[in-house]
Amino acid sequence: MIVPDYLILVALFVFVVFLIILVQSAYRRGQKTGEYKKETEWQEKLTKLRREIADKQRAGIKGKISEIFAPYLPNFPFKSSECKFIGDPVDYIVFEGLDEEDIKQIHFVEIKTDKSKLTNKEKRIKDIIDSGKIKWFLYRFNTESETKC
Repeated sequence: MIVPDYLILVALFVFVVFLIILVQSAYRRGQKTGEYKKETEWQEKLTKLRREIADKQRAGIKGKISEIFAPYLPNFPFKSSECKFIGDPVDYIVFEGLDEEDIKQIHFVEIKTDKSKLTNKEKRIKDIIDSGKIKWFLYRFNTESETKC
């Protein structure tokens, strides 16, 4: 039995169309599977990110509260009434002897919780203090010349 050429071409055409449909279907399925996996991974990362952000916020809040209340804690080495809160770049300046109106020493105090470390700015300030590069400066504001303007 001899098969006419046009039937072979039709069969070949149908086969090619079938292959194209099959490849497109597989591609779409793979694309949807990939999108699903990507979305699932994103949701997992998002949950983890939210948890990390919340933990960092809690740690930051704990640190700020610790800074404020540190002078009132039992083992704090200075009188709370002699501590002046600054907050940034150092937490406190302590005027030792201020209550007796006989200041003996001035201390720069940084409060840290747990294993937190000094920032680069705080390290630099510590180095300047340790090296003795501290000066007094008086700025006098002349109100008489300012009122003539």
